[in-house]
Amino acid sequence: MLEAVPTIIETLFLGKSIGRRLAFAPHLPRALVKHVSLAQFRATLEWVNQRSAFYRERFRAAGIEPKRIRRPEDLGDFFTTSADLRERPTEDFVCAKPEAGFETTGTTARNKRVYFSNEEVRDIGYEGAVGLWNLGLRPEDRVVDAFDYAFWNAGITLLHSLERVGCFHVIASKLPPEEFYERVREYRFNVLIVDTAWLVTLTEIAARRGTWPVKFILSGSENMAEATRQWVESVWRAKVYQAYGQTESLGATGVECPRQRGYHLNEVNFYFEILHPNAEGYGELVFTTLTRKVMPFIRYRSNDITRLLPDCDCPLRSMRRIDKIVGRADEIISCGMGMISPWIFETWFGGVPGLADDWQVAVTQPGPRDVLELRLETTEGAEPRAVQAALERELEQRFPYYYKNYRMGMYDLRFVFLPRGTLRPAGPRRKLRRVLDERIPAAAVAARD
Repeated sequence: MLEAVPTIIETLFLGKSIGRRLAFAPHLPRALVKHVSLAQFRATLEWVNQRSAFYRERFRAAGIEPKRIRRPEDLGDFFTTSADLRERPTEDFVCAKPEAGFETTGTTARNKRVYFSNEEVRDIGYEGAVGLWNLGLRPEDRVVDAFDYAFWNAGITLLHSLERVGCFHVIASKLPPEEFYERVREYRFNVLIVDTAWLVTLTEIAARRGTWPVKFILSGSENMAEATRQWVESVWRAKVYQAYGQTESLGATGVECPRQRGYHLNEVNFYFEILHPNAEGYGELVFTTLTRKVMPFIRYRSNDITRLLPDCDCPLRSMRRIDKIVGRADEIISCGMGMISPWIFETWFGGVPGLADDWQVAVTQPGPRDVLELRLETTEGAEPRAVQAALERELEQRFPYYYKNYRMGMYDLRFVFLPRGTLRPAGPRRKLRRVLDERIPAAAVAARD
């Protein structure tokens, strides 16, 4: 009966008002949130067992009887992984008629596809509107959206959020920052919602040519270093907030607290766990969808390393917070180039003459933008300038999306050419870690390893 309380409150008292919903949020008991979440978890478990070929098969193989499971921890070492989504047909996960679909960016040879109903997309937009209202967005504001819309969910869910708030908005999409600056300057938008790395280039332009009054900026798609955030805020003279999510969560995992101290989790739609936390509390974020019918996920491993934070005093304090993402549990990294993994570089480097078999890519951040340091071993007699020119041509031809981000100034490349045998650790065929995130603190390395 208790699980019906939030629905009754929303129907009778809150209605469609975002303001009333946020005003009510501080009074929502934490125990009730957890009780309702567990009830929804059990219902989702039964639903996928009835409808999903993947989960029905996996439950049977693991000896799991969904009716006996009371909470996610009862599933032991049962998880859903990104490899499952890539290797199994998408239809094996689908439990109801899909009406919308999105893809992850190219981290492997096969992108992951995730399907939703239109109602699920609208509902996620509704929760996003609550987070935006908490940051200060109001109907009288003027918003410009500079997200990429190609196969990506962020722009669509944002569109539903802005519709809920009722503010004026324009979809600029991911134009080159110089063109964006020229076209939107006269609109005098006071809220910018943009890609993180793209924002760095736009801010460099604004620092030279001038800004206009901005209430706040919301960035998404990847982390922003605190030094970079402070620089962007100093140029625009406005707060910069961040959103956090994955395509698998419809981009709606969490939104930053107005205090800029971590992301408030969307516990209305997800049940979250921190897997194997270390001494500092860092572990992998795992989530189960609670309200999706089309393509639900049970204990999906995000590969993102974070930790839970103490309660805060903002209106969303009944929703737990996580710290900024400090690393990945695998070698897939989000940076100014986009989502990158070893497969990207194996494909890119494979057709270039003069390169030996061993290579390593490190993401660094010596200034406001990411730098990809390509550490490349070369064959005898290879001419570094010729190899570099061939690599740039190959990037443009094979990965136009990443090359476009490069030309926009969202990241820089640094080529380091080394003699054969330099990179691999000492010892007989020791493993060479191919992709490194050298922006992350030591706590994240310990949690990952």
